[in-house]
Amino acid sequence: MKKEEILSASRKENKNKDMYAKEVEAKATTIASVAMLLLALVFFTYEITKGRGINPAIYSMITLFNSILYGYMGIKIKEKRKLRITNAVIWGLMTVILLFEYFTK
Repeated sequence: MKKEEILSASRKENKNKDMYAKEVEAKATTIASVAMLLLALVFFTYEITKGRGINPAIYSMITLFNSILYGYMGIKIKEKRKLRITNAVIWGLMTVILLFEYFTK
């Protein structure tokens, strides 16, 4: 094999590894998100059944996550950029409101 063929084969192999790493990262983010939402659901159910009301701190974590997720996607992906940025701003405002409620209780 020539040097150029070896380099080309190596680049192709490394490119696939990068794609695999991105897929794994995306799946890990999805799994972590679902786990976080399920835990929030458990807390929400517990608080309601025990008559404690709703803890805004828990929900501010979820809204912050969504704000960052949509904001990052809006910056990196050109398609539907305005919609994603708008979603990020709305989720961010909800985070601020929930944190304000939590700290002023």
